[in-house]
Order: sequence, then C-alpha cells, then structure tokens
Amino acid sequence: IHFTPHQDLTSASVQAGKPTPKPWPQTEIIIIIMTVASSKNGTCRKKFRMAALDLDGTLLNSNHDVSDATVAHLRDLHARGFVVAIATGRSAACTAHIIEKLDLNHDVDNGGGGDDDDDAKTGFPLVCTNGARGLRVGKSFSDVDEDLPPKKNSYSNPFLKRTLVIDEELFHDPLSKDLTLKTLALAHRLGCVTNYYHDHNIYAAVRNDDQMELTKRYARLTGSSELYRYLNNDEEEEDNEGNAYGYERAMAMGPPSKLLMLCPTERLDEITDLVRAELNGDDDAVPSNDNTQSQQRQQHQANVIRGTPPFFVEILDPSVHKGHGLRRLCESVDVPLEEVIAFGDGDNDLEFIRMAGWGVAMKNGREEVKDASDEVCRWSNDEDGVIKTLQQYELEGKLLFPKMMGGME
Repeated sequence: IHFTPHQDLTSASVQAGKPTPKPWPQTEIIIIIMTVASSKNGTCRKKFRMAALDLDGTLLNSNHDVSDATVAHLRDLHARGFVVAIATGRSAACTAHIIEKLDLNHDVDNGGGGDDDDDAKTGFPLVCTNGARGLRVGKSFSDVDEDLPPKKNSYSNPFLKRTLVIDEELFHDPLSKDLTLKTLALAHRLGCVTNYYHDHNIYAAVRNDDQMELTKRYARLTGSSELYRYLNNDEEEEDNEGNAYGYERAMAMGPPSKLLMLCPTERLDEITDLVRAELNGDDDAVPSNDNTQSQQRQQHQANVIRGTPPFFVEILDPSVHKGHGLRRLCESVDVPLEEVIAFGDGDNDLEFIRMAGWGVAMKNGREEVKDASDEVCRWSNDEDGVIKTLQQYELEGKLLFPKMMGGME
C-alpha cells in the first residue's frame, strides 16, 4: 500500500470532529503485507519440526499395518532431530505394536554417559484415546520372563509383556462418574455393548452373540484381543443402575478414559444422533465442521464422535478432543503448535487438523476433514501418503532438523 498520508488523514480527522494531528513528515510510507501460508493446496511458506500422525486411515494401510517404507523414512527423520508423534483414538495398548515397530529409540541412557543435554525428556510422544491421555512411552530392559506371572509370558502386546512401559503420564482427562453412568444406561437401552477403557484394559459386558461379534471385530481392527476383560454377570441378575448396567467391576477399577459404543454399521448414523441428543440435547445437531462446535461443547456433557471405520460411537469428556491433546503434547516436547504438521482422515481429526500449524487430510479422508484442512494429500493411506508428503516437504525446504543445524534456539 503506497500513500502520502498527512493531508488525507488530517482532513478526515477534522471532518470527524477530532483534534487535528501534527502533520507527518513529508515522506512516503510503504506498507508491505506478507503471507506465511497460502490457501488450500497452494504453497506453504511455513517450516515445521514435528509431525503428529493419526493411525487408522492415515499412517496405517487398509491391513491396519505400517509399511516398511514408512518405518524406514520416519526413522530417518527422527535420527535427524525431526519429532514424530502419534495422535490416535486408540488406547495406548492398542498402539503398542506400531510404536514397537517404528522403534524410534526414545529409550533412556542410564549408563551415565551420552549427550550433554541431561534435561532432555525421553519416551515416544503419544496422544491416545482421542486426546484424553498423553504419554511418553519407552522401552523396558528388565528381565521380562522373571517379571511376568507364571504362564503369562506368552503375551504379544508389548505393554502386557512389558517390553514397552509408560515413562511418564503427561495428562489424563477421564469421564466423570455421572457421564459414565448416563452413557452406560443409554447403551443398555439401545441394545449396544460398550467398551470401557481403563489403563491398558478394555472392559465389556456382552449379552448376546451379535455383541460378542462386534467386540471381536474391534479386536481384529486394533489388535486388542488380549486387552479385553469380559464382565459376565449372573444370568439371573438384571443389568440396572445398581450394578452400573453390568460394568460395576470396571467402575470399581477407576474412571474410563473413554467409552466406545459398538453397533451395526447400518445403525451408526441413527445411534450417533440419538447419543448426541440424549447426552447433549437437540442443539448438538450442529455440523461437525462448524467453527462454533468447540464453544458449544463446553456447555455439553460429552464430546460424541462418529467412529471410523463406521461401527462405533465414541464418548469423551466434553473438554477432550485430539486438538486439545496435541496442544498439551506440544507443551511437553517444547514445539510450538505452528511448527506441527497434523495428518488425519476421520471425524475425530477435525480439531486436530485445525489446531496444528498445517493440517493435511488424507486423499481417502472424509469430506468434512478435507474441508477443514490446509491441504489435501495427493495420496491415500494405502499409497504411503504420509511419508510421500513429508518427502515432498523436505525437498521444498519446509522441514527443520535441529541435529543437522547444531541445535535450535
């Protein structure tokens, strides 16, 4: 913008009845406006030093696995100081196989040697249960066979066999007792089985073959069959508020990080709407990509998310979502949100995509997520879209590597 200001501004002030300012020097003022990032799928001029990755439909392929090419490239980025984190709707134990396969060497050097930065925090950075819990996950070098109970050393889950451990719990925002009971009562009325997440366990009160098949389907999806703890009440005992609708033993263990209501795919939209209406009132019919949703959720009793793949509904504390978890994780690893790239595909990634410095929706993502993103990935999860995008960004000079730069201020 190029102008000589004092005459126009002085006359405007007189017309407005304001005191006449002193004339500015007779020089020209040039104001330059610069943008740091462009609109969707345009050129991004930001630089980033962390990638936060959703799992299902994003980092993982349709076989629910991470490719060897992806593992190799993420290890290379990590070795050069680029921060790789996971942000998922899964529980910590349901991510354990992926963390172990990535093997990004976040373990502690207890030998007294190593880097000068003794204050550096260790452990793989993880946001799980859709932002309700933040952890640092590390390796365990204990004698696993001696530590485990007899005949229990055949576990395959890294947390259960203790080859992975929680180095630090950064935050945890579970459901309240009131919201838990209200959700369990609603699921009972709708004929749905509920996954109750506490620590590494998933508690479920299954009442028929259809419900059992849904839990098995979820177990296959997440590799969580070892984590299920089935709550089998006496057949003559009726599920009611007095026994927490079959979940009394689970509630005695502690509050759930989240609840997940399993249902047939053909009923998902119907049940999602019913859960939102019951827990939050009819005003929760606001579209999931509406910018006012986060403000309205503060007045709600629950954050209700339509699941992906489409056979479950998730219920969280009203303040909890992946974006909330990402912000708190960034505080822990000392990386500003604006220096984070978030990759996602599903409804639970909306706030996550919006809050990061740059949000990337997968090619296979839901349209609502694509609309909320800064960029739509050219590749799907089955085409290693995450690492291809990161490789492209590196070629364009958008990634920061502290170890290659001798540290960052």
